Amino acid sequence: MSASLIARPSAEDCTPPGQQSAVYVRLSKLPPFRPAALKLLNISVESGTAMQDFEQIFKSDPALSADLLLVANSLQFGLRARIETIKHALTYLGLERVRSLGCTIAFSFFVRNMPPSEYLRTVWAHSIATAVIAEAAESPGQSQSLYTPGLMHDLGRLALSRAVGPSYDEGLSKEFADIAEANAFEKIQFGITHCDAGAMVGAKWGFPVPLLTSLTLHHDPVVGRPGDTADQIRMACRMADWLGFPEVARRDLKPPEEHPWQAGPDELRECIVKRVAAFG
Repeated sequence: MSASLIARPSAEDCTPPGQQSAVYVRLSKLPPFRPAALKLLNISVESGTAMQDFEQIFKSDPALSADLLLVANSLQFGLRARIETIKHALTYLGLERVRSLGCTIAFSFFVRNMPPSEYLRTVWAHSIATAVIAEAAESPGQSQSLYTPGLMHDLGRLALSRAVGPSYDEGLSKEFADIAEANAFEKIQFGITHCDAGAMVGAKWGFPVPLLTSLTLHHDPVVGRPGDTADQIRMACRMADWLGFPEVARRDLKPPEEHPWQAGPDELRECIVKRVAAFG
């Protein structure tokens, strides 16, 4: 697509204030995040009662528990013994892995209730890819898992797709020069970028602050601070784009000059494909 077709319009071409307000209203009325998964997000795994708290949360949501056991016993994990209970899953996989899986399943419930589209599949694959890549960048002993912030960093795109409808999916399916041009297109056409939409919805859902930071700032410049969660999500997001799982088509894709992953591109890509298949 030529650049002229997606050139930034002048002020008089911008979305009318009434239409912008309608988008904000629809975003504010999106269904809540699954309560059990929200509780998982807000529990510290370092708490002395974390194991019992996690088990009680899953008991309160049988559907989430059933899907967790289904995924835990999938070929992806290659377990030698079948996991029959949530307590067994917590013991065998660990609290952080179970939290990541539970949040992925809950997030997939939100996605499944949206009208299917090619762009929706694109954003979901990008979200899974960013989560897998972010997790691969975790250093030994890192206190905070990067998987869930990576998974949910593009919540704003999914929220806008659900709030606006096909016009959002069609508009963002175009090719852009870079991510800045894509964000400007969102702002002009819908009155809000996916970064701000994600922050708005995440705050309404009660997400913890570190997660809101990833929703809001994942397209900011990489600052190079070791261990900075937002920075690690930015790099994972860009790596996902380059590996073939872009959130939008754009012409400036290039391999990252430096990265913290020991796994090579092919290994990461294979892991992403398997994870996308596991969650559908």
